[in-house]
Amino acid sequence: MSSTGKTAKRRWTATRAVAAAIAVVALAIAAGVAAGAPVAAAPAAPVAGGAASPQAAVTAAPVAASHLGLAAGSIIVVRRAGTQDSLWSVSPVPTSALKLIDLPFRPARMLASPDNTKIAILPAAVGGKVYIFYVALAKLAPLSFTSQGVKRIDGMTWLSATRLLVSGSGSVKRTAYPLADRLYAVTTTPGKPAAFRRLKGTEPSAAPGAKLLVYVRLRDGGPVTGNPGARFVVESLIRLKLVAGSTPHVIGQVRYVDSYDIRRFRDPGVSPDAKYVVTSTTGSDISVSYMVRKTSTGTAVHKQNTTLAGRDETAWSHAGDKVAFWGVPPIGSMTNTYLYAYDTGAKKLKHGKPIANVAVTGIAWAPDDSLIAYALHSPGQADDRAHLWTAVPGASSTPTDLGAGSLPVWLP
Repeated sequence: MSSTGKTAKRRWTATRAVAAAIAVVALAIAAGVAAGAPVAAAPAAPVAGGAASPQAAVTAAPVAASHLGLAAGSIIVVRRAGTQDSLWSVSPVPTSALKLIDLPFRPARMLASPDNTKIAILPAAVGGKVYIFYVALAKLAPLSFTSQGVKRIDGMTWLSATRLLVSGSGSVKRTAYPLADRLYAVTTTPGKPAAFRRLKGTEPSAAPGAKLLVYVRLRDGGPVTGNPGARFVVESLIRLKLVAGSTPHVIGQVRYVDSYDIRRFRDPGVSPDAKYVVTSTTGSDISVSYMVRKTSTGTAVHKQNTTLAGRDETAWSHAGDKVAFWGVPPIGSMTNTYLYAYDTGAKKLKHGKPIANVAVTGIAWAPDDSLIAYALHSPGQADDRAHLWTAVPGASSTPTDLGAGSLPVWLP
């Protein structure tokens, strides 16, 4: 390992030791609250996903009923054994794994709440539900939006530690242009959903600490002259201050023909400080352009052209000064995948060592931003068949293999 990698690992180990002391107190409080209430614990099981490389000697730790054995600084991932997906906690230092709970569905996305006590999980199957995993209790609970007529959920974000926002519609058909999507909010307790300010939109992303929401609005733009049957789609990137009386403000807009499968502002991700938003531009081929913009004006500050063999993925550092994403360079080897990190302050783009012929299915930053966790799988494999790695952002040091795992969420 390079000196950069050793320094980052020492820094992460020291940070983790402090976090461990805090986590023990927090988990003890949670256990006290739950005293007398039975918590279903998954039985211990061997590590799923096949044999790992020698540097990733992952062992399954015993499973306590209250899950007080969950190590501070753990990475929550999905592992698949046979036809069963489960949540696991993977500890990077020292490397160990703890099975938390079996899932009654295949997940498509996981997102930690701002206080890291809960993880929202969006199932891969079309439906009107998301699930909340309560970390300290290892409890899974559904949140249904069907009372609002929602039959398909396309995106989600946390507005606060107890309030979740989703985008969805009454149609079960997946489409490149969810024109009918609306925004709905729900409080995790008691969990009664409602329309969010009567807004139409999809793919929301919020910065709760900065009280800013960014989302996409797609609407019909009318017929295309001279092209029978074709219609225009108008796509808008919108920001909204999360304060009373605020109104949506368009920071980007484009019109295109709906038959081209173009998206200009797909999957917006707002930085924690709400200064920037990253989006993906896609077309009818495999090209993807990542664009970093100022949320105040929509002005572009960086663009990176790539190609993908899977879904675009981005993740902001906790400090909000760096954003990670992946792709294959448009010029050069079409079998080398890179994990990029763009620094908004230095305005510099870095990447680590090339990775041979893989797709990335999740990116997460360490609590102190010294490392990045990412999940890889071969093109054609399912997302939940991925392998988990950690690396120093933008450095050439050798990544660390942590065994099977996808959709990583790195908790403090």
